[in-house]
Parts: sequence; C-alpha cells; structure tokens
Amino acid sequence: LFEHFLKWMKENEPAEKYPSLLVQLRPTAPCLTVETVDAAIEKFLEHETEAFDSLRSVTPADHEPFNMYFMDPKEPSTKLTPIIPVSYHKDDPSQIITEPQSVARQILPKIYWHNAYIDLIRPATILEQGCCMGKRCMSFLMGPEDNADIDTPEQWAMAEEKKRAQLAAAA
Repeated sequence: LFEHFLKWMKENEPAEKYPSLLVQLRPTAPCLTVETVDAAIEKFLEHETEAFDSLRSVTPADHEPFNMYFMDPKEPSTKLTPIIPVSYHKDDPSQIITEPQSVARQILPKIYWHNAYIDLIRPATILEQGCCMGKRCMSFLMGPEDNADIDTPEQWAMAEEKKRAQLAAAA
C-alpha cells in the first residue's frame, strides 16, 4: 500500500509534494488525540539528526512475554518453545539469562507492546529497506490508560465508552 502510494506520488505529483514522512493511524485506535499525534511527530523531528527510520507507539506489555511459548504444530501436545529464549538482567545487560522463563520476572528487562496507535515512517524505509519499521525504530511511549484497541465487540463497547468520556472532558 505505502509502496504503491509513494511510486504514484513520484510519477504524478511535483517533487515538492512528495512526503518526507508518512503517518499511519488506524481506525481500531479511536481514542487517539490530535495532541498525541502532534507529540509523536515533534519527538521524531527533534531527533532528526539521529537517522531513525520510523517511530512506533508502545505501551508496557500487560502480560509477561518471557512466559509465552510457541507450540510445535507437529507436536502441539508436547513441545513448547519459548518466544524469548535468552535475555539479560535489567540492571546489568552484560549478565545473560539463558532461561528467562524460569527466573524472577523482577530481574528481567521491561517489555513494550506496539499498540499500533501511531506509526511514523520515512519513505526511504519502505522503498529502500522494503519494510515499515526499518533498522532504527524510535519509541513513543504511551501509558496503559491510552490503550483502547478494537478487535472484538466487547472492545468496541469499551472504546465507545472511553471516547464518550474523552469528548465530555474536552467539552
């Protein structure tokens, strides 16, 4: 989708209209505010000289990913493979933890979830690297209270309630 858009822009619009940054917002994140989008763009632009390929909004993970596994499709009743097989101590990254699913979670690094509220992408990341994230992705940290994702009817109802409260507070 982005690649098609960028190629179309290059072929059909004057060079001064070609975007220097793409902003992806998803309809499944209805509680996003203009102020939050502006803050993400400002943060990205403040670090312009650091050559980030993209920015993604993230929140602290609400489940412990070190205790998550893949089930072997050939042996679903017997074989588990940890999603994160090796990690490091949060206070000393040189200390490797070879079985993070078996240690106290308090010593493990914090994990963040891409909540898909805001993605900023340089066109070159898409055209030259063939992806949306690139090799250097900046974080835009949002709080757990900022999450209202819609994938189920129940989430729709919760997001609708949250959006009403948001609009009432702004009035």
